[in-house]
Amino acid sequence: MTVEISDPVFTTLRLNPNGPLFLDSHVNRLERAYAALFDTAPKIDMDDLERSLSIISQNRELPCLVRIQVHRDGGVAMIPRPLETYESSIHLITQPLPSGIKDQARYKQGDWEAYSNTRKNAIMNGGDAALLVDQGTIIDGDTFTPLFAFGDGEFVIPDPMMGAVESITLGNLAHYFGKRIRINQRKVTMAELSVCLDALAVGTGIGIRRIASIDGTMLQSDLEAGLEDILCEIEDKGFIEGLS
Repeated sequence: MTVEISDPVFTTLRLNPNGPLFLDSHVNRLERAYAALFDTAPKIDMDDLERSLSIISQNRELPCLVRIQVHRDGGVAMIPRPLETYESSIHLITQPLPSGIKDQARYKQGDWEAYSNTRKNAIMNGGDAALLVDQGTIIDGDTFTPLFAFGDGEFVIPDPMMGAVESITLGNLAHYFGKRIRINQRKVTMAELSVCLDALAVGTGIGIRRIASIDGTMLQSDLEAGLEDILCEIEDKGFIEGLS
């Protein structure tokens, strides 16, 4: 994946009929990414953002996705696109992690074509989305974060310092549930999937979906593992729709 240092940083949020979802969190991640890559703080005007999003909402079918990108010179651009629909359970195909830094969390920068290609390759091989792996270790999803349930009530996401992108949706999900759930961040290998009790895909575009299979191998869907309760509550509360 070729990224120039001058390429803009970006985030993609969901624009619902009742407004943008997790806007503050997306802007916070944009500001941190910009500061880390360009060594200066960006000047993002929240009022301007909200006005622009309001105009988009009047001219697009909602919900939709909006990519917000901040250029090195401080210019801000918004690019709306349709929101894809998914079944309640999805099938993943493993793909190699795109090249880049692997010993820290990744920021979204540049055209992101390599990530888009992993999704295309997964679909060509019969899946709905790609699970990104590196030397047998699960790193991330193409546009989502995988959340696994193991024994003894352990909920796990791959260690973000191995090259994953910080999940806005998962961060807000964890904040919503507070002390009721604890999500560990650690190395997760493909070999561990044999003892995985349940799994969800969590992301802005994909929403929150059960992971039914990986590379054609069906995963367990143990209703007592705890993820079913999470899934039911967030659906009842309209978490992704911003109705909670």
